[in-house]
Amino acid sequence: MRRARPISRFHTIVSRETALERFPPPGRGALPVAAGYPAPYRVGMANLGFHFLYAGLRSSPRLAVERFFSDTAPFTLETGAPLSSRAVLLFSVSYEEDYVNLVRILHEAGIPPLREERSSSPLVVVGGPAASANPAPLAAIADAIAVGEGEGVLEPIVRLLAEEGGGARRAALEGLAGIPSMIVPGLPGPGAPSKEPFGGPFPYSVVATPESVFPDTFLVESGRGCPGACAFCLATSLYRPFRFLRKDALEEILSRLAAPVRRVGLVSPAVAANPEFVPIVRMLASRGLGVAMSSLRAEDLDEEKARLIGSVGTASVSLAPESGSERLRYRLGKRVPNELYFNAAARLSEAGVRQFTLYLLIGFPGEDAETVAATKGFLEGFRKAIGGRSFSVHVNVLVPKAWTPLQFHPMPDERSLESLQNAMTRTIEGAGLRARTKSVRSAVRQALFSLGDERIGRAAVLHVAAGLAWKKALAASGADTEFIRARKGPETPFPWDAIPGPVRRGVLWKRFEAISAGGRNGEP
Repeated sequence: MRRARPISRFHTIVSRETALERFPPPGRGALPVAAGYPAPYRVGMANLGFHFLYAGLRSSPRLAVERFFSDTAPFTLETGAPLSSRAVLLFSVSYEEDYVNLVRILHEAGIPPLREERSSSPLVVVGGPAASANPAPLAAIADAIAVGEGEGVLEPIVRLLAEEGGGARRAALEGLAGIPSMIVPGLPGPGAPSKEPFGGPFPYSVVATPESVFPDTFLVESGRGCPGACAFCLATSLYRPFRFLRKDALEEILSRLAAPVRRVGLVSPAVAANPEFVPIVRMLASRGLGVAMSSLRAEDLDEEKARLIGSVGTASVSLAPESGSERLRYRLGKRVPNELYFNAAARLSEAGVRQFTLYLLIGFPGEDAETVAATKGFLEGFRKAIGGRSFSVHVNVLVPKAWTPLQFHPMPDERSLESLQNAMTRTIEGAGLRARTKSVRSAVRQALFSLGDERIGRAAVLHVAAGLAWKKALAASGADTEFIRARKGPETPFPWDAIPGPVRRGVLWKRFEAISAGGRNGEP
């Protein structure tokens, strides 16, 4: 049953937005396309990948671009047009779990979610970090999949749609298949992402809204990739080498915004690792702008940076030690001793930060009762360092990712993960804190999307369109649900093997062997 079209609510949302970028108006006969994010509006408008997609499409006057989200579908936000009336739907997807939302959006719009069942429906194009890591599950759903960094692929997509998008479906697909970094299931093509690392300009918000997760905040990517070497981190593997925004580039962006901003959000897996972090924050402060930061690493926080973070009014900071066990942390390539976390926390607390959030993971290779128990001592040391400030602890399940050493790691079964989660929760509560956890079942489903093949995508369609329970949908699709838990070797085939990746398999296997053997820093 389709949703009613709440056009007045859509108009209210759009009326509260502030355009930060000037785009040419669509010309006569412009091709109707829509940019989508498979999550609620407030989440999508806080995602720079989505802003990048929307801005790239809006740059052409030959495209009439509207937006859609999981809570506006099956309609576009700007005019309430049915998504089925658009020629092309382009999705930016950051997280594997949102594949189910993507399928649901298509289904509610009356668009067959299975690629093979579409003949005259809109073309469905999908890109983003999740698709780049492992596009295989999307092959059942998307007509075309963009892999690699978006800057190398969006411009030719826009050019193709502007010039030929109104033509025959087959011709459009063949054109997309000819673009490097594009995968069109069923058609030959380059498929390989560019080897040249993108160097800028970095994406930024082109629309600000009070209804975003980051209300009325101008977001800008301040760094891509991560200088760390964590064995579980996709950002380290997929986006290398680490690149960063320069102060003069940010000043130039700010100078040409179509409207003034009051708050700037710096977005990066390692915000303070940017060599120009201090001059950037000082420049923003000198303009009277508030500053928000997405993610900080303890090893980057010296006294000067901590004071600066406090001076711009940052009240809350998140840190991710991943494990309270220093031994396990080193084993996984996170070369940060406990004392460094305590020192960073003390500096931030002294600088005025009032709230801390710690993120821990369970399900690592080598995890045992000793590593879990070590968490209590770590939390007690952290509490002492922040001098009574408030802090919370989030516990998530490690999800193995493609192109990381832990793609070879057999994920523990649900019962073992629940046991680990319960043990970690008891340890955290034993330190007088409350543990915030996420569903183990949800993490297992994410792992299936992360490492699975086309059958996982078909399972998502059966789950949504046929209304099957998730386990029944997996069985009906013939999906290999044991692959995520299976022991894997250097020659084990993976669904993404046909795509040249950012890291050689032999390098990943060597690190995994060292991790399994207990080597520090993932080295023998």
